Amino acid sequence: MTLSSLAPDAKTVLGEESLRLLTQLVAAAPTNLEDPGHHRWEKPNYLRTSDIIVRAARARGLETRIYDPVVAGDAPGDWHGLARPNVIAELNVDAPETVLILAHYDVVPIPAEQLTRWKSPPHSLTARANGRLYGRGANDDLGSGVVGSLLALGRLAEGDPPPRNVRLVVCCDEETGGEGGVEAVKHHDSTLASDDPSRILAGDVVLIPDGSPETTAGSSGVAFLEGSFDQPVALREVLAYGDVLVGLHDLARTWKSALPSPDWPKRHAPEAVITGRATVTGVDLRSTPEGPPVLQLVAAHAESDAANQIARAVTLVFLGPPAELDALAARCAPLLPSPFRFEPAGSTALTIVPPSRGFQVVGEAAHGGYPHRGHNPVPVALQLLRAAIDRGWVDPGSRGTTTYTLDLRLPPEMELDEGLRAALGFVRAGVANRSPHARIDAPPARCRSGYALPPEAPEVLRLQRILADTVDSPGIFGEYGGTDASAIRGLLAPNGGPLPALVFGSMDVEAHIHDAEESVDPRLLAGVARAIERFVREP
Repeated sequence: MTLSSLAPDAKTVLGEESLRLLTQLVAAAPTNLEDPGHHRWEKPNYLRTSDIIVRAARARGLETRIYDPVVAGDAPGDWHGLARPNVIAELNVDAPETVLILAHYDVVPIPAEQLTRWKSPPHSLTARANGRLYGRGANDDLGSGVVGSLLALGRLAEGDPPPRNVRLVVCCDEETGGEGGVEAVKHHDSTLASDDPSRILAGDVVLIPDGSPETTAGSSGVAFLEGSFDQPVALREVLAYGDVLVGLHDLARTWKSALPSPDWPKRHAPEAVITGRATVTGVDLRSTPEGPPVLQLVAAHAESDAANQIARAVTLVFLGPPAELDALAARCAPLLPSPFRFEPAGSTALTIVPPSRGFQVVGEAAHGGYPHRGHNPVPVALQLLRAAIDRGWVDPGSRGTTTYTLDLRLPPEMELDEGLRAALGFVRAGVANRSPHARIDAPPARCRSGYALPPEAPEVLRLQRILADTVDSPGIFGEYGGTDASAIRGLLAPNGGPLPALVFGSMDVEAHIHDAEESVDPRLLAGVARAIERFVREP
């Protein structure tokens, strides 16, 4: 079912203009890939997407401008020759108060493994009989943030002048830490006087429609760690380092927030409150086989292009005697815990050249900040390789290059320096005797602190009252994911107090953000827009 045959209910709920905009944005495919380990920085459609947003904002009567740190030259960063446009759209009614809305237009890439699991083209917004709209970014954050905000602002511009100004800031780079997006915007503002009208993140409160349908008073801090080796190493050392990185989760779980978890107890959260999480989301290994009488692992790859995404599968490529390859599936399958599977490789980013053969450890994909919602195949694949070595099936001495990616989440109240000091200290101590060639890096551009508001803050209570009515929000929670709320930390409101930031959105349990079959319920998206409109208008 395409947009031309959308159910009348969806058109009625959102309106044709908003549906057309969401269709354009999904088709623009503003994917954001940063893979420092392989020197890949790919943001092919940022300019096209920002142009669409500017035109849509102007059509709704809003003033617009672009801030691009690459053009402005006023923010530090290695931009790799890629534009980083951030769109600012305003409804200025000369009111004494301003509501900031912070959204993002970049989306995570679609790895090869996901393509076979999409039932419709991922960069084509598709309506289905269940009433949901499917496509990459349909929810995160082209739908929830961009279209929901512009729908609200269009209504505010058409009606009686609201009692507050509204400034929508649609950033890039959110999915990879915000370096060219909100972080660059913050740096731009920091060079200006506090009363300079050209400051962008200036307001009395910030709404961030980039979350689930609850009032979120605190968002996790996040750090994307990169594990590697200073030289090619044997497989045993690769696995020893993997053990240490996987074990970091046990430490992170001891870091606890005062904010309740929205996933407790229905969605398998480990605690009733938000905790730290450490998730090994990526492993990428390449080795040169030497032809021993037992199997050699020549490649391993977690099938995801995003550091904040748990892959559905890890592909393992082996080379060796045909009889050993033939026996491998029957040998390995019984070693895996349920629900993981070991099977011949399906879709993969790797090129498998005969006589080598590919297999996959298959789990269940999830957002990197929510490991309890999926089944991460990376630790299981490492355990399986160790078991295969112990049984003499796989050569432990094959040498190659390996990189690991680790998604580290801190409780909202935890300082970034404190979390990084503990995490990096844990890893370095763990590899000191087991993996002497291991390195661990925490690139500053890919790390940020969390953010927390008191649940009794007036802005929190006001939003919860509205969301309870518009999206049936059950209460006030913390957030596992970590959003641009953390970028607001340290900013001040005109009254001299901390600038409050509130997260909410349309990302319900069926949204599957970052994974195949990402979708949005148009009723929830309309509820987000109504909540923004009411927050601006009501006392």
